[in-house]
Amino acid sequence: MTRFIGMQRYSLRWLLTLLMLAGIVLSVGISSGLSIRDAKVQIEELFDAQMLQSVKILELFYHNEVDRQGVPPTPQILHVADSQISSFAEKANTLRLAYEHKLAFQIWNQTKQLLVLSDNIGHQPITAFDEGYHKTTINGELWHVFSYFSTKEHVWIMTAQQDEVRQELISQMVRNSILVPLLVVPLTLVLISLLLYLLFRPLKAFERELLSRAANDLTPLTMPLPKELIPVRGALNHYIGSIAGFIARERRFSADAAHELKTPLAVIKLHQQGLESFVGNAPQYHLHLQAINAGVAHMSHMVEQLLLLARVDSLNELKVQPHGLLTMVEDALNQLMPQITDYEWMIDVDPPLQLICDRFYLVLVLKNIIENACKYSEVETQITISAQQVHKGIEIRVADRGQGMTPEQILSATERFYRVNENEGIGAGLGLSICQHIIKLHQGRLTIQPRAQGGLIVCMFIPQ
Repeated sequence: MTRFIGMQRYSLRWLLTLLMLAGIVLSVGISSGLSIRDAKVQIEELFDAQMLQSVKILELFYHNEVDRQGVPPTPQILHVADSQISSFAEKANTLRLAYEHKLAFQIWNQTKQLLVLSDNIGHQPITAFDEGYHKTTINGELWHVFSYFSTKEHVWIMTAQQDEVRQELISQMVRNSILVPLLVVPLTLVLISLLLYLLFRPLKAFERELLSRAANDLTPLTMPLPKELIPVRGALNHYIGSIAGFIARERRFSADAAHELKTPLAVIKLHQQGLESFVGNAPQYHLHLQAINAGVAHMSHMVEQLLLLARVDSLNELKVQPHGLLTMVEDALNQLMPQITDYEWMIDVDPPLQLICDRFYLVLVLKNIIENACKYSEVETQITISAQQVHKGIEIRVADRGQGMTPEQILSATERFYRVNENEGIGAGLGLSICQHIIKLHQGRLTIQPRAQGGLIVCMFIPQ
């Protein structure tokens, strides 16, 4: 049970969106991480190969004149101007290249005399006279150095490159690897949300179709759906069919039972009246005959309610026309004579007030509610019937000073076969249920609320 309650707390669409987005973010993150790792290795190899190539070029174009003449020459200096360009992102040209001043070289003879150098590195050896790749710190800057001994020219050739050159390229790649997902992920989220919205549109249309159906509409669902939702539609149609069959059997049983009971009740009533002529004035016999009469009256009322319920349940539409509300109230009161003569009546309905309704069934509703007000009120108490025009409709109120109901009883009052006091055996528990059904057929609503200082107010709103 806990599992099903938990399933109501999340949206399937949002769950799919988050899962798809998490999968994309994870895949992009892993791909970016692997790309950055491989890029670092490739950048190191590229620049190391560049330094090696620079050494080979210097060896190709340099000729050691010192050893041939025996006189050590003055070191030749290559001037490297500072381009004032501190990053690859800044604009450069053929004469002002990014990081040119962060590349350097030196050439030394076998006796460790400096022969040629770039002036951005100084006159001290960049690294030890040991062939291979090295790292060294010069003036607080980390340099990558490659040293090489030329057997052809008998000189040491050293090329150097500041570590910043490599690090900025790596930083740019990392930045791009972060910025691209930051731009792509929101766009992807929008596209996924749009895609899921389009995919879930049939489900929302299916929901609207179900919500818009009338309570008594038990016809099969026929709206077109995607293949995945067809089994759901089939299951709902099977369920609707089962309910329709059950309701039809219930209605048929109620109607048949009511019809079958009418004849026995009429026979009992006939014999009860015949017995009254034989027993004379014997009180002990009249007591039993009165009990039979009360039981027959109660059963007859229940049969009438069951027949009316079957009739109302089979209603699909009403014959609505404008009718005078006051005349309908008077008709309902006239049908309850002489039951209403023991009560004080306050009728507050304007004669011109018109109500668009099915007159027969609305008079039936008024009769049921007025009868209930009399049934549960003390004699000589006041019962008020009022009506007024409200926003988009007419509100009719029947207020009494009867025994009233608790909030729990009010909630169950319109349920079928519910009686406030089962032990009293008053009524069949169908009157308010029938009234509510008729009011709903008029697209209105029926509400019950306790009245100050005792009693109930039954309010009927009929839209116009």
